[in-house]
Amino acid sequence: MNLGRKILVVGANGSGKTTFANRLSKILNIRHYELDNIFWKPDWKETENTEFRAKVDAVTQTESWIIDGNYSRNQDLTIGRADTIIWLDVPYIKMLYRVTKRSIYRIITQKPLWHNNRESIGSLISKKSIVLFASRTYSSKNAKYNRLINGSEFAEKKWIRLKSGGDVRRFWREINSSDDC
Repeated sequence: MNLGRKILVVGANGSGKTTFANRLSKILNIRHYELDNIFWKPDWKETENTEFRAKVDAVTQTESWIIDGNYSRNQDLTIGRADTIIWLDVPYIKMLYRVTKRSIYRIITQKPLWHNNRESIGSLISKKSIVLFASRTYSSKNAKYNRLINGSEFAEKKWIRLKSGGDVRRFWREINSSDDC
């Protein structure tokens, strides 16, 4: 399976983008970039849009990369420069379960995220809760990727839509048996 050297992994929160991209990075020996790591600064400060775009621009101008994340403000750079876009299209209930479980795990373990940020009980129950955000944005993200995968704007791109555990397992079997890796 030829994926090219510039691969974008997208999907709803909790779809498994980072885990998937990390694994693919190791198999293909291509550097992985996490958009959340580029965007978030210490103390949950957001990177200003001009600086964020400049960083994403620099990454996407390199010879090869695997990026995970959605960030619509940069999709002209990520989707526009990708050879392949892999959409992890998980069901709503699975997404909600994963995001909730992951947040609770991070709160209990105090596992640090990007730039030593940590989730807290307060953040879980606040108006800015990742669980609420994931729930609110799920439909719009899926609608957007459905439009993009079926539209003409990025029709020249290789799109791979993985909708089930079976799809994901088949993908890994194909990658592992491919001569390209």
